[in-house]
Amino acid sequence: MYGLLVVPPPADLAIAAHALARALGGTAYDHRQPLLRNLPFVPVWQPSAVTVQAMVGALRAAGLAAFAIGRAALDVGPTVFEVRSFALSREGLSVHGRSESRRVAWTDIGLALPCRADSGQRATITTTTKKQSLARMAMGVPVAGKTVETETERSLDHSFFCLLWARRSEPDGAELLVRLECEGLDYAGLGAHMTGSSTANYLALLRIIQAQVGAAWDPRLERAGGKVAPVAAPSVSSRQVAGKTTTETVAISWDTAGAIIQAARLLVIAQRLRGLG
Repeated sequence: MYGLLVVPPPADLAIAAHALARALGGTAYDHRQPLLRNLPFVPVWQPSAVTVQAMVGALRAAGLAAFAIGRAALDVGPTVFEVRSFALSREGLSVHGRSESRRVAWTDIGLALPCRADSGQRATITTTTKKQSLARMAMGVPVAGKTVETETERSLDHSFFCLLWARRSEPDGAELLVRLECEGLDYAGLGAHMTGSSTANYLALLRIIQAQVGAAWDPRLERAGGKVAPVAAPSVSSRQVAGKTTTETVAISWDTAGAIIQAARLLVIAQRLRGLG
């Protein structure tokens, strides 16, 4: 199977939306929405590479960055390296994980992607209270009545991290997707610039990275935030009965971190394809 990879932003939103409508069907309005998210997406898969290449040509003529990709491209990508501590130098940075370390030169960073992920939970609580209807009892028909109360609770959290796509890293020369978390990262590598605030330290590290990588800096995954389609977890339900009262709780959790990583992989694929072009 072959997919159509579209990487916003287009040169002209209206022209790009109409081009997508002509290529894929539907209305221009429908295709404006994914373009407005400013994130890479794959709107269609086709068995024919020729069909997808024709779409690519039409979209590029409309000012969109579009590429044909194979299905396997989504399954093969750089390993995500979770960083626990780091050290900075003029040449690049050394990152240390739980059991191994890697060295990445600034010149080998093809993309630097500050990210924001949202996670939350929605819980619906239904309370049912049984009671006897006095009116019916007076008529000699003691039928139980019910009162039902429903409330919804919502919670939302944000997490921030930075992904660095290294085209090669030492010691083995393999590419990596380095993940630097705002919370939980040891910032001793900042030296005298380190403060007592993880947020301030994270922002200082981002400024250093941005200054070193230049045009490879791409903040769209941080700006997108809640626009990314969340990955929902299976709902969890519980039921409690106390006398005449029954309480049922249904909780649904969701997280955009997985979708953010997938969007980052699509940006990496697009960057590779630009290099080949």
